[in-house]
Amino acid sequence: MANQEQAKTVKLIYKLFLDGLTCHAIAKELTERKLPTPGGKAVWSQSTVCSILTNEKCKGDALLQKEFTVDFLQKKTEKERG
Repeated sequence: MANQEQAKTVKLIYKLFLDGLTCHAIAKELTERKLPTPGGKAVWSQSTVCSILTNEKCKGDALLQKEFTVDFLQKKTEKERG
């Protein structure tokens, strides 16, 4: 149940960001709406909002394998770009 509420809050953060609000303005809005922070606090900080906006899991950019092996014998790897 708590994960669904957190998901609603994260979606709201992205919606407000896409509407043009800054991290500071979003934090103020979430505090005014009395939504709890991920840590359960009542007051949102700008850094918490920015952290959610740049979190690769929240953005959907998480890659399970950050690198892949190009040449097994020479143990050469490259970063995943896709």
